[in-house]
Amino acid sequence: MKAALSKGQVFGLLLVGLLAGACSRVVNVTATEGICRKSVEVHLVGVNRFEKDLWDEKKMTDYWTPGDQLRRSAKEYTYVIRFGQEPSCKRTLGKKDPIRNKWKSRKAEYLFVLADLPGVFDDMPGNADARRLRLPAVDSKCWGLRQSKINISIEASNIVPLTIPKSRCD
Repeated sequence: MKAALSKGQVFGLLLVGLLAGACSRVVNVTATEGICRKSVEVHLVGVNRFEKDLWDEKKMTDYWTPGDQLRRSAKEYTYVIRFGQEPSCKRTLGKKDPIRNKWKSRKAEYLFVLADLPGVFDDMPGNADARRLRLPAVDSKCWGLRQSKINISIEASNIVPLTIPKSRCD
């Protein structure tokens, strides 16, 4: 004999489903026309709070140098996007991509977006370096319950967040 669910149980299940879905966001990375046609590599790296300072202070010139130790050691939890090889200027990190499980198991609280932009840039800490953008992790409450997409633009001079997290969240 099957037991019927009460209205409260049904509501509870729906609420859990909505909250679980709300934490799952896609990440759209779009390159502007000039960048899209060039060979530009972008890394999305899930970082926990104990690694944050290391990633904020890392010189981007060193990071993008072949054989860099930090880049090599982060390979298993780095999502790599390459522009210039496909006609599409937009890439999407889906809700079910396996990299998200790696970020979750590492307790990632931040999403670092790193771009090997063409040109000469000064190495600066944190978001002051045009080749680095630190955002809250994709499953962070900083994005709000209704935010289902995180949109990022890779431009010739910097990385621009088109979706802005809630203030005072860091």
